[in-house]
Amino acid sequence: MPRRGEIGLKLSEVHDLRRLVRVRCNYCRRTRYYEPGDMQILLGNVEVDSLIGRLMCEDCSHRDATEVQAVEPTATERMTIRVRRLVRVDIIRRPVWKEN
Repeated sequence: MPRRGEIGLKLSEVHDLRRLVRVRCNYCRRTRYYEPGDMQILLGNVEVDSLIGRLMCEDCSHRDATEVQAVEPTATERMTIRVRRLVRVDIIRRPVWKEN
């Protein structure tokens, strides 16, 4: 739960505080952790709270069941957490044709 005064943190602020972004699907109960700097590359410097409903679960493809929070795990939790890192961004170019 966010502490008082931490609501509305942007991804750059979460990165400066050395926290992680936790994305949890309430439908399939899958939890993933991301580096906020990687998410900032993809989504821009937006508030963490605004990511609710914008991220889709990769397992069950539900978009409205995701819960997004900035968390500060303890040292023991940090050892067991698998953090997803951005390796590359693939851009798929698909032509769209129109007959005149």
